[in-house]
Amino acid sequence: MKINNISYIIKREQHGKRLDKVITKLIKIYSRTRIKYFILNKLVKVNDNIVSNPDKKVFNNDKIELNINLSKNNILAPKNIKLNIIYEDSNILIINKQSNLTMYSNRNCNSLLNAILYYYPLNINLPRVGIVHRLDKDTTGILIIAKNLTTQYKLTQIIKNKQISKRYLAIVHGHTKKYGSIIKPISRNINNRTCMKICNYGKLSITHFKVIKYFKYYTYLSIIPETGRTHQIRVHMSYINHPILGDTKYNNIFVDKKNNIKFNRQALHSYKIKFNYPFNNSKKIWYAPLPKDMKMLLKKLSK
Repeated sequence: MKINNISYIIKREQHGKRLDKVITKLIKIYSRTRIKYFILNKLVKVNDNIVSNPDKKVFNNDKIELNINLSKNNILAPKNIKLNIIYEDSNILIINKQSNLTMYSNRNCNSLLNAILYYYPLNINLPRVGIVHRLDKDTTGILIIAKNLTTQYKLTQIIKNKQISKRYLAIVHGHTKKYGSIIKPISRNINNRTCMKICNYGKLSITHFKVIKYFKYYTYLSIIPETGRTHQIRVHMSYINHPILGDTKYNNIFVDKKNNIKFNRQALHSYKIKFNYPFNNSKKIWYAPLPKDMKMLLKKLSK
């Protein structure tokens, strides 16, 4: 299967911006360097004219086209990766994402993006192939994917206006308070671009938590992120000295060798999502059952 053309119409908020920056923001699967390569190699058109200047300004209602050869070895190639489908209709797809699955990848075809294109080839025409929010590679749970542009726009607005409620389950080190809120700004760590950090100039970030159960050395939590920053729950829990079990990126405090507990990813699962369905305004709630590895972990901690 080969799909050669991706097209977008420039919106008002992108008016006057550089072509390479606009495309990078629209198609997050490619780095800006890669987008520049496409432009310089005359694979991009603006209003049906080939453009070879990455810094060209684009304007409201301009039509951008990318003519990219999407072979089997390309990162936009469809890939038969199993999707655990919770709900599906003509507008949306809701899945329970497994661990060890990235959203996008610049290095291989083993991402959620490739899986979506296998099941829904027409999603190639949607920004980020219909993905409207993200989970980390090793965080499991509920993800919503739009199946057309109207749905994607409506879902994006719902998320932007904070009209969506998400709840996570996590196992953290130590004993937290019975409930609490963490209100600390988060920004990217300029010394390590793959990490986030608490800093005064970051974006407002709010996380609420409540204890489900205490174990000897750990706590099982229900967590509600009021905002949706990258790695927010992981950064906030680490900040209050209760990092998530198995989170090697943000745990500089605890070692599990003494307790004989091994978990090869962060013990974090998005298990509930609630919002008004955009086409009939009815309240909808979906749940994603805990994955097997977290169930086994809870059983082990109970003993």
